[in-house]
Amino acid sequence: DVVFLIDGTTKMRAEFPAIRDMVQRVVDKLDVGLDNYSDDPKLEFLLNEHSTKEEVRQAIRRMRSKGGSRLNTGQALEYVSKNIYQRSAGSRVEDGVPQFLILVTGGKSNDDVSGPATQLKSSRVAPLAVGAHNADQEELKLISFSPELTYPIRDFQQLPLVEQQLLTKVSTMTRDDILVPPKVTDLLDLGKKDIIFLIDGSDSVGQSGVAHIRDFILKVVDQLDVRPDQVRVALVQYGERPKTEFSLNSHNNKQSVISAIKRLRHMGGRGADLAEAIKYVIRNELQASAGVRPAQASQHLVVLTGGRSTSDVSTYGPLLKNSDVNCIGIGADNADTVQLAQIATSDADVLKVATFPSLPTIQDEFISRLSGTTIVVTPTDPGPAPPQAKTADIVFLVDGSINLGRDNFKEVMEFILNLIDLFFTERDNLRIGLAHYATDVTDVFYLNTYKNKDDIINAITRAEYKGGREIKTGNAIRYVQKTHFVKERGSRKDEGIPQILMVVTGGRSRDDSKSAALALKASGVRIYAVGVGDIEDELNNLGSESTTVARASTFQELSELNEQILETLDDEVKGIVLCTGVKHTTRECKLDVLVGFDVASQGIFAAQRSLEMKMTAILKRITQMQSISCTSGQVPSIQVGMLAMDSASEPVQLDFTSKYTELLEPFKALRNRGPFLLNGLTIKAYADRLKSQPSDSVK
Repeated sequence: DVVFLIDGTTKMRAEFPAIRDMVQRVVDKLDVGLDNYSDDPKLEFLLNEHSTKEEVRQAIRRMRSKGGSRLNTGQALEYVSKNIYQRSAGSRVEDGVPQFLILVTGGKSNDDVSGPATQLKSSRVAPLAVGAHNADQEELKLISFSPELTYPIRDFQQLPLVEQQLLTKVSTMTRDDILVPPKVTDLLDLGKKDIIFLIDGSDSVGQSGVAHIRDFILKVVDQLDVRPDQVRVALVQYGERPKTEFSLNSHNNKQSVISAIKRLRHMGGRGADLAEAIKYVIRNELQASAGVRPAQASQHLVVLTGGRSTSDVSTYGPLLKNSDVNCIGIGADNADTVQLAQIATSDADVLKVATFPSLPTIQDEFISRLSGTTIVVTPTDPGPAPPQAKTADIVFLVDGSINLGRDNFKEVMEFILNLIDLFFTERDNLRIGLAHYATDVTDVFYLNTYKNKDDIINAITRAEYKGGREIKTGNAIRYVQKTHFVKERGSRKDEGIPQILMVVTGGRSRDDSKSAALALKASGVRIYAVGVGDIEDELNNLGSESTTVARASTFQELSELNEQILETLDDEVKGIVLCTGVKHTTRECKLDVLVGFDVASQGIFAAQRSLEMKMTAILKRITQMQSISCTSGQVPSIQVGMLAMDSASEPVQLDFTSKYTELLEPFKALRNRGPFLLNGLTIKAYADRLKSQPSDSVK
C-alpha cells in the first residue's frame, strides 16, 4: 500500500504539474492513495477509493495544488497516520501487506516532524522522502525509514532521476524489512536536572568544531531520561552575541530535543564573548518562564569552548555558585583553562581535550561530574510570592445614546465584562460601579452595591439600553462626581484608595466636558477615556494623560484595547502611590525611541495608503510624551529615529532627532524603495541601532 504525501503550498504551485506527472507514471505500476498538504492536509483519495487504474489516473489528473503559506509536515504525517493507514481507509497492514509513504516536499517544516515520523515507523510504515529547493536534508533523514531512503534533488523537474529508485525500493522491500526493532538504551538515573549547554559558535571553533560538539551532546542526551518531570535540556550558542537554540521548556519529549540538537548549525562570529553569554543565560534561560525548576531540580550549566573569552569572566563563577547553579567547563584547542576554572563549580569540573574530535574520550568523566555535583535542594523554599493584590474604586460611565445603538451598547458591555474578567481576581480588593448616559444619567449600580465579581458581572449583563439623541458628557461626569465618588456610595477616597473613572463614548459631547473632567481630576480621580471613531481630541480632553486614552475604529475592535488599558490600570491599582514630602533628586530623563515598519510592496504608500498619515501622527505623539519614567513633573528629553530592512537585507536608517518633522521628508523619500522586510535580521538591526545610542538614555 503506497501513499503519496505531496507539498501543496503556494510556493510549489508552479511545479505541481511535474509532481503530478511523476505520480501518474508511478501509478501505472502501483496501487496508490494520495494526499496533498500545506498548512493542514487535504485528502485527495483513499487507498480503497478507486477500483481500477483508470479511475486512479483520472483522480490524479483532477488534483490541484492546495495552496497555503506554511508547510506543516509534522501535522500532515500525523494526519496520514491516523486517517489513511487504517483498515477502514483501505490499508492492508493487518494482512501483512507492506506499507509505504512517499513524501515529496520543497521546503523545511514549520512544525516538529520527529514525533509523527516515529509514530509512522512504529506502525510499520516505511517513509521515503524526496526533497527539492529548500527542503532540509537532516529533516528528510529524520522522516525517512533509513537515511538511504532520502532523495535530495535540485527541483521537481529532476523527479525522473529518482523515480526508478523509488519504484525499486517499494517493489523489493518486504514487511519484515519494515519491522523496526525497539531501541534499548539503559538510561542513567541522575534524578531531576535542568541542564543548559552553552556552546562556543565563533569562527575559532568553526563548522567542524560545532559538528563535533553537536555529536557529543547527542550521545550524552541519548543516555539521559529526558522528559518534562525528569531531565530538561536547553541549548544556547554564542559568538560575539548569544542566541537561544531552544529553552528547557521548548520541547516536551526526548525525540523532539534530539531533533532540535541535530538541527544545530554553526553561527559564526569573530570573537567569543563568554561573559556576555553567561549573563544572557542567567537573565533569559535560568528563569522559571524558560522552564527552570529551582525547587524540584538541580541546575547545571555546561560550557563548551574552543578559545579565550573576549571579556572577563571572573565575576560569573561566584554568581553562578550563589545562584546554586553547577557549572562544568569543557575546553578544546585554544580554550583558556584559567577562565574555565573561574566559572566552574570546582577544579574537578574543568575538563580539557586537545581537539573537538577527542570529546568522546571525556564523555564518561563528564557524566560522572554531571551526576556528582548535585546540589541538595531543601523543600523549605516558599516559591515565588503571589501577585500583589489590586485595590481601587472604579466607576464605568458609558455612552448610552444613539451614537452606539442597541447592538453596539451590547458590544461595550461585553468589552467591560472582559476587562473585569481579566483584571479582577479573588485576592483583589476592588469596588466597581456602572452608569450610562445620554443627556441624563442612569445608575446601574454603585461602588458598594455588590461585593464579589460574579454579582458584578451578572449586573452588567442585565444593563438595559435606554437610547437618546445626544450626549452631555460634561453633565454625566459632574453627576458621577457627586453621586458615585462619595463615601455614602462606597468610595474609599478618604482612605487613600485610588479612584478611577472609565468613560466609554462613541461621539462628541454637546456640553463642556473638558471643564467637568478637569474638576474631577482635581479632586483626585483618574480618568480613562475610551472612544470609538474620530474623536481623539475629545478623548484627550477627558483623559488624565496620554496613557489613559485609548481609541478604536469600530465598536467591534474595542477588545483590541484590552492589553493597553490593563497594563496601565494594573500599575495604578497595585497600591503604587507617590510618596509626599520626600525630596527627589532631579535627574535628566532621556528616551530614545526607534520606529520600525515593514511593507511587502515596492510602492509603500500605494500598498499601505494610511501609512504616511499615521506615521506622522505616531512620530508627533512620541516626541510630545509627557513625564513618564522620570522624576515627578519632569518632561523627558526624547529623540526618535526610524529603521527599515530593505529587500537586500540592508538596514535603511533615519537618524535620531528631537524634531519629528526632520524625519518626514526622508521617510517620504522611501516611497518607491520597498519592499521592506520584517525578519530576524530586522530585529537584530533594531538592537544594533539602539546599542549605538548613548548609555545614559532609556531605549
